[in-house]
Amino acid sequence: MVKTLCVLLFGVTMALANSDLAFADSCYAARAERSSGDKADPKNAALMKDAYRRAMQDQSVLEKAMEGYVKSYYYSFRFVPFDKKKRKLHLDSLKTITESAYGKFPGNKEIAHIYATTLSMWGAEKNPLTAVKEGVANRVRDIATASNDYQVLGRAHQLLPYIPIILSWPDKALADKYLTMALEKDPKDLYNYFFLAELRFDQKRYADALNLIDRGLSRGIRTSYFLEDKRGRWQLKELQKKINAKLDKKK
Repeated sequence: MVKTLCVLLFGVTMALANSDLAFADSCYAARAERSSGDKADPKNAALMKDAYRRAMQDQSVLEKAMEGYVKSYYYSFRFVPFDKKKRKLHLDSLKTITESAYGKFPGNKEIAHIYATTLSMWGAEKNPLTAVKEGVANRVRDIATASNDYQVLGRAHQLLPYIPIILSWPDKALADKYLTMALEKDPKDLYNYFFLAELRFDQKRYADALNLIDRGLSRGIRTSYFLEDKRGRWQLKELQKKINAKLDKKK
């Protein structure tokens, strides 16, 4: 096929109700193809997003297409190279897209996870008072609680701004609780090790942090999450270097 860079699964899935959705899903399945390091192929990402957008015009597959569009947009935000100066602009767009998708399908756990994650990032990067005015913390808590998303709950407690008197949430003790629960729930996700290790580092529990890093690195990379885990391993190693450098200074 001349049209596509992502032929994996396309021939098999053409029998699905919507060919754009089938094509987009094949692109998502092949999202690590033609990657460079932990950066995705921008052409594949663009094809994927465009196909999901077209599929969303078909009401019979709207939820699946919108879920895929949100996933592909979030994936692109994380792995496709773009001008870092435009990060907040991209993040604003991601927030708008996920907000719309969550409004239409609040029970969809994939959309809820990405929306709550996006809100956490958005709230952490905005002015704290703006985040409070927007009610970011409460929305993240409500969405993540409804979907039992412990990773997002823990990460939000760890990152979102705390403003005494005005805002009693987030809470660092709850960050510890939820990130621990997230790791117990899904020990295959390398980011569960990284987020908890990062928290241990902030708590100055360096030995515990290094132990978590070693456990995460020992798991290797999952085929279905090639770029995600590759990036996760890189972040674990960078945190490991940071901790070891701090310990070396103390000697």
